[in-house]
Amino acid sequence: MSKTYQVISADGHCEAAPDYWHPYVPEKHRARAPRLIDVAEGGVAWQVEGQPLRYLGQHVTGRNKVKFRGESYRNADGSWREGCGPAAQRLREQDLDGIDAEVMYPPSLISVFSSTIADRDAYKSVVSAYNTFLAKDYCSVAPDRLIGTGITPTSGIDDAVDELKRCKELGLACMNFTQFPNGSGSPKPEDDRYWEAALKNDMRVTPHLRFGGPHNPTQGGNTGLQGFSAALQQRTDSPLLFSISQMIANGVFDRFPELQVYVAETNASWVPSSLFFLDDNYEIFKHWFGVTLKMAPSEYIRKHFLFSFIRDPLAIGLRDFMPKGFVENNLMWGSDFPHSVGSFPDSRQWIEKVFAGAPADLRRRVLVDTPVRYFGLDANKELTPTPAAN
Repeated sequence: MSKTYQVISADGHCEAAPDYWHPYVPEKHRARAPRLIDVAEGGVAWQVEGQPLRYLGQHVTGRNKVKFRGESYRNADGSWREGCGPAAQRLREQDLDGIDAEVMYPPSLISVFSSTIADRDAYKSVVSAYNTFLAKDYCSVAPDRLIGTGITPTSGIDDAVDELKRCKELGLACMNFTQFPNGSGSPKPEDDRYWEAALKNDMRVTPHLRFGGPHNPTQGGNTGLQGFSAALQQRTDSPLLFSISQMIANGVFDRFPELQVYVAETNASWVPSSLFFLDDNYEIFKHWFGVTLKMAPSEYIRKHFLFSFIRDPLAIGLRDFMPKGFVENNLMWGSDFPHSVGSFPDSRQWIEKVFAGAPADLRRRVLVDTPVRYFGLDANKELTPTPAAN
C-alpha cells in the first residue's frame, strides 16, 4: 500500500453476509430479517420477505468467471471469499489490487430488496443493523481506507432523516439512497428535510448506479414537471438522467445551491452527447411546459453531480468533447469490487489503459483529488497500515 493516497476507488461493495450484521437486529425482528438458505443446485440464496429467492451471482464474482447461481460467501474450506470477509481481509485485498481506499456501498440484497419487508419497524431494524455493523465493526478498522455509505430507508421522510442523523453519530460520512428520500420514485416537497439535514450534518449523499424511477420513460405525458423531466431525457443514454431531470425540474438545486450528489458506477462515455441533448431538449420543450430554469440542465449537472466509471476508456478518451473541467472535477474511478463488471485484481492495468496518453495531473485529479475533496479526506495524512494475515 502507499503511505498516502495514490489511487482511491470511489465504488466498492461491502458484501456482508448475515453473520456480520444479524446480531444488531433486535431479537423480536430477527425472524423477518433477510437470511441465507442453501439451495439444491449448490451455493446459497437470499430469502427476503416479499421477494423471490435472490441469488448471489455476480455480486461475489471477484476474479472468477461470472456465475449467476451456485455461489456462496465462503470458499470450500470455510474461509471468506475475496470481497466477502472482514475489514482486515479487505485491506489486504486493496493492497493486492494496487489501490489505497474504497468507498463502500451496501449490498443491493439489503439496500434494495429488503424494502419489501411489510412490517415497518422490522424493515427499519434491518437497515439500522447493517449501518451499525458498517460503522462499528467494519469501517472503524481503517476509516481513511474504508469509507462507508449508510443505507437510507425507503419507509418515509421521517425515517430517512432520522437514519441519516444516526449514521452521522456512528461516524459514517455518506448516505446511499435508492429512492427519493420520501421513499417513492419521484421527488416531493418533504425531501427538502433530507437535503437540509445532509448539508447541516456534512453528510455526502451518493446513490449507486441510479435512484428513483421510472427509468427510461418514453414520454411521461405532455404536461407538468414529470412530463418536462421525461422530455429533457429524450435522446440521452443514461437511465439515471430522468431522476436527475426530476431534481432539476423540481428546483432542488435552486433551493440548495451547495448540494452535490455523487452517483457511483454510471460510467461516463455517455456524457458528451447526453448533456448536449438535455440542453437541446430544454430549448425545444420549455415553451410548451412553461418552465424557465435558472441554468441550462448541463450546468446544473456540472455544478451538482459527480459520477464514476470502471472499465470505460472513453470516459477519459472523450475528455475534449466534455464540458471544460468536467473530467477533472466531476469524475472519479471505481473498481466495483467484488462485482462482476469490476477490475479486481487488475485495477492498475485498467487504470493504465483508461489514462493512456492523458496528462499526469488529470490522472491525479480523477484518482485522488476529486474523491479527497468530495468525501472530505486528508490527502497528506499517512494511511492506516494493513494488518498482517493470521
